Amino acid sequence: MKKESFHFSYMILLLTIASLFLTSTQLRCHEDERSALLEFKATFFNRKPRCCDNDFLDEPPKIESWNASTGEIQSHCCSWAGVECDKVSGHMISLDLSCSCLSGKINSNTSLFRLLRLRSLDLAMNDFNCQIPPAIGNLGSLSHLDFFHSNFMGHIPHSLGNLSNLVHLDLSTNMLMGTILPLKNLTLLTHLDLSNNSLDGTIPTYFGDILKLNHLDLGSNFLTGEIPPFLGNLVQLKYLSLGNNELMGQIPSSLGNLVQLTILDLSFNQLTGEIPSSIGNLVQLTNINLRSNQLVGEIPLSFQNLLELRSLTLHSNQLSGEIPSSLGKLTQLTDIILSYNNFHGAIPSTVLQLQGLGVLDLSSNNLSGTINFDVFSKAKSLYVLILSSNKLSLIVETNITHKFFALGLGSCNLNGFPKFLQDQDYLVVLDLSHNNISGQVPEWFLNLSIEFLSHLNLSGNFLTSFAQDPVIFKWKSLLDVDLSFNKLQGSIPIPTSKIRNYFISNNRLSGGISLLICNLSSIQMIDLSSNNLTGFISQCLSKLSGTLKVMSLRSNNFIGKIPQLNGNFCMLSMIDLSYNKLQGPLPRSLRNCNGLEFLNFASNQIRDVFPSWLSSLPSLKVLLLQYNRFHGLIGEPGDGIDFPMLQIIDLSQNNFSGSLPSKYFKHWIAMKVSKTYPSSYIGDAIMRCEFLFPNVTYDYSMSVIAKGIQMNYSKIQEYLTLIDFSSNNFIGAIPETIGSLKQLKLVNLSNNMLSGSLPPFLANLTNLEALDLSQNQLSGEIPLELTQLTSLAVFNVSYNRLNGPIPQSRQFATFENNSYKGNSGLCGNPLSRKCKDLKASPPSSSTSKEDQDSGSAMELDWKIVCMGYASGLVIGVVLGNTLITGRRAENLVKNFSRRKERRRR
Repeated sequence: MKKESFHFSYMILLLTIASLFLTSTQLRCHEDERSALLEFKATFFNRKPRCCDNDFLDEPPKIESWNASTGEIQSHCCSWAGVECDKVSGHMISLDLSCSCLSGKINSNTSLFRLLRLRSLDLAMNDFNCQIPPAIGNLGSLSHLDFFHSNFMGHIPHSLGNLSNLVHLDLSTNMLMGTILPLKNLTLLTHLDLSNNSLDGTIPTYFGDILKLNHLDLGSNFLTGEIPPFLGNLVQLKYLSLGNNELMGQIPSSLGNLVQLTILDLSFNQLTGEIPSSIGNLVQLTNINLRSNQLVGEIPLSFQNLLELRSLTLHSNQLSGEIPSSLGKLTQLTDIILSYNNFHGAIPSTVLQLQGLGVLDLSSNNLSGTINFDVFSKAKSLYVLILSSNKLSLIVETNITHKFFALGLGSCNLNGFPKFLQDQDYLVVLDLSHNNISGQVPEWFLNLSIEFLSHLNLSGNFLTSFAQDPVIFKWKSLLDVDLSFNKLQGSIPIPTSKIRNYFISNNRLSGGISLLICNLSSIQMIDLSSNNLTGFISQCLSKLSGTLKVMSLRSNNFIGKIPQLNGNFCMLSMIDLSYNKLQGPLPRSLRNCNGLEFLNFASNQIRDVFPSWLSSLPSLKVLLLQYNRFHGLIGEPGDGIDFPMLQIIDLSQNNFSGSLPSKYFKHWIAMKVSKTYPSSYIGDAIMRCEFLFPNVTYDYSMSVIAKGIQMNYSKIQEYLTLIDFSSNNFIGAIPETIGSLKQLKLVNLSNNMLSGSLPPFLANLTNLEALDLSQNQLSGEIPLELTQLTSLAVFNVSYNRLNGPIPQSRQFATFENNSYKGNSGLCGNPLSRKCKDLKASPPSSSTSKEDQDSGSAMELDWKIVCMGYASGLVIGVVLGNTLITGRRAENLVKNFSRRKERRRR
């Protein structure tokens, strides 16, 4: 028995020794490969506190443990972190250095490319800041290559086509450019991921040779052109993502051949046309995302075949029709997101009763009907419900057991705060905007989800007050709150210090700005406009300039000097202090706010000279100083480029004097170059990021005299360019340099003392839509060259000293008598004076008193010409613009008239 036990122990010992020997042999890597690794570490490793964006672990980088010591363990590089060797040959076959604090420029001589037997290489989440070296093509054994988020740039090298064994390629989240180069040799490729790059070009046809692909991701690039139909030949595909590119055209019906597809993402492109019904053939689909395109038509009925579908995202398109009731057959659905389309009709009850439904977003459509909240009783898992901005009426009962994460009941015809909200302890997003909720905000509401509520929208109701004044919000996580367009009275409610966006405009708030507002250390946008706030603007607001981007105190009753609004660091992009009673000079510290785009100090009592010190601001687009007490010469610019981005400037109704600023006109580059994106708005870069809602921009707004009418622009289109120097004391000729501002749309130089002839070079302003030179001392004839202004809708030269025949061609055939009156030397249509009568009644050297009096009363008597050439663009019609009429317009005319009469005296 003892002998058998001895033999057994002996065998165990032998096996252990053999195992240790084999293990030691297998783990000992080749010296040339070991030295290549150590050389790579010495060149590129740079220890940082945080190596990559998603480094949520405190583990040290893999490469940090590599050691050049000749000790037994350290020298065996096959045991190093991130390294794997072949168990037979001992050669290195896999290297994972993702998120390893690597930085520097890799080139073809880098030691890494001596590892010729590598089958897998992962360098994701590092910082190489260079092109992908062509030597990558020498690693012919590679089947897995991952360069995700490693700051590679430039073109994809042709040599990648040599990697014929590649099955996984991820070049996403870099700065790659150019087209995707031919990869015809990658016939074994089963996974291709080029997402989140800066690739530029069309999707090439060589992907048609890669018939074994089962994962294709080209998302988040700059790919253009149409989706090639040959993609439908890749019948092994299980994952297809072309999202976040600039693809155009229709979705090819050939994609319906990809019957093994489970994920389809074509979101964030410019795709048009209808969704092909062949998509209904993809019976294995679990996720389909077509959001943020320009798709039209209805949801195909064939979608009822997608029985495995879990997520349907079609939001931000132009889809129409009714929501198909057949979607209720898709029992696996958990997410339905159809918001921001044109769907109409009732919401099918079959959809509302899907038992597994967790997210339902139908906001911003034209859906109608009455919904009883009980209909959601079968959707036990529902935690996100967004119905806002439709034409629905919601009947809310009290016996609601759902625990919501996000709830959007805006525009649902609610008459009060739903009582079931008292039990919602985990609510993060709440939208009750644009309902009929009136009266005082109940005290229990202020205790709603104190720990978690971060986004609150109560705008567009009839709320009058809070239970206490001032109210200090208790919500600890509140980031965004919108209380605008109510009837709130009392002091400004005080949010928590974490607040990011605070909108409480268009209420009846009174008193001053509490010093507690100055403690909002994370504030980015604050809008207190259109209230009854009074007092001085506190200097402590400068404490917010490190985070604050938008500040609007417009249309209140603030007095005193404007404080220095920036502290040690200035993030401000927009300041609107217009329509107050502010005095004194402009704060010179604004010259340090390099991100400023919009400055509006209109309609105050500011006494200062022209702020030439603002000319160095590289981003300033809008400067509004009208209706103040600015005075003196505008002067000459400095040696640099002054106001390079300025496109709207209004200095009207001040006391500026001297000549027009001809040298400044040379520098206003933005008025010379056409805009790349004519459909965008100034301020689009300022985003209101609302959770579970699309990114909404903060819209810059202004009030100006446009085409003879005071216009309220609730949005300012990027292509709008405007110069208004009217009602000042400018003298001399119109400078020729203004003719270089070829993108100008609106020019108003009226009510000054300009002299000389009406210059022909104004014909260079080919985009001009309104030109007002009335109430000056211009003489001579109207140049025939001005008939080249085929976009001109408004033309006013009344009350000058012009003579000769009025041009009759093109737009000039549409202008009426008011455009020319007060010039006794002019003749021809539309005036009653015929040109043959000129000799009998020569023009007077100055305007008659009768003409002056009528001119004072009629200086704003313009008429927008509705007829004319099709090329004439009417810019005055902008979403949300409103006309100032009635008593306010009459007062405006009277003020203008009194001002003119005073100047003439």
